[in-house]
Amino acid sequence: MSTPEETIDEESGGALAQYARRAPRISREDVFQSADALLVQGDRPTIDRVRMKLGRGSPNTINDHLDAWWLKLGARLRDIPGQEFPQVPERVSQALLQLWDHALEGAHSALRETAAQREQTLIEQEATLESATQALHAREVAAAAGMAALEEALALARDQLAATNQRANALEARMQERDAECDRLRGRIGTLETDCHHYRTQLDAASTAHQAERTQLQERHATTEAHWMLELDRARQSAKELTKTHERQVKELRAAVVSVKGERDKVREALVETRAELKAATALCARLEQPFRREPAAAPRAVKTRPASKSKPRRS
Repeated sequence: MSTPEETIDEESGGALAQYARRAPRISREDVFQSADALLVQGDRPTIDRVRMKLGRGSPNTINDHLDAWWLKLGARLRDIPGQEFPQVPERVSQALLQLWDHALEGAHSALRETAAQREQTLIEQEATLESATQALHAREVAAAAGMAALEEALALARDQLAATNQRANALEARMQERDAECDRLRGRIGTLETDCHHYRTQLDAASTAHQAERTQLQERHATTEAHWMLELDRARQSAKELTKTHERQVKELRAAVVSVKGERDKVREALVETRAELKAATALCARLEQPFRREPAAAPRAVKTRPASKSKPRRS
């Protein structure tokens, strides 16, 4: 959709273009021929009819040429120059004069109508030009504001361009440094490739030697593995024999433990019996010592044989 300013611009442009595109000026003979043709057809020559007959022409130019045509019409109708309608009857002469008067009156009325139309057209054109002038003034104001904004934008763009040029110069310097670094690295890469080729040759030789040594080691490992397998079998046989011997010894020890436990039980039973006998002997001693207790109390205390009876459990 077009904005109101664009609409005004189009209208003013159309009006200006209408004045700029003028048709070629018509000649006097063209107007005379068209007026004669209209008169022969029985029509009164007017500005509009002549213009329609020609298809072009300015109303002012047609009016000037048409006035000249009316002025020369009477002389053109006379056969002899200097005589007014020679050898023409009076009635015809009067009719021609009435026709001339009517023609003049029609020409004047047509001229007045044309002048009024021209005045109205000029008023409309002035109004159009006024609106176009206002639109152009508004456009000039907008253009001035736009020009100021463009100047500011241009100044900003120039500053940005200067900053960009500085950055570009810095980047170019960095690029040159990087190019020099790249050249140095390319030389370093060439040297490393040469060293790599040399080391690869050494690696291939070392790989060949390593493969041969690996083969020898595998053979040695196979021989050693066979030897250790034999030793492992021998160790397993020895372990089996030791295990059997150990199991036999364990059985013997278990039997000895059982025997010792039996002997211990017997000793415990003997100890119980000995303690019973000791108690009986102690009671017997007490009964036997009872007659001697009438003596001084120190005498019995001198004889102490009871610790000897307590050593029996220790011997057992």
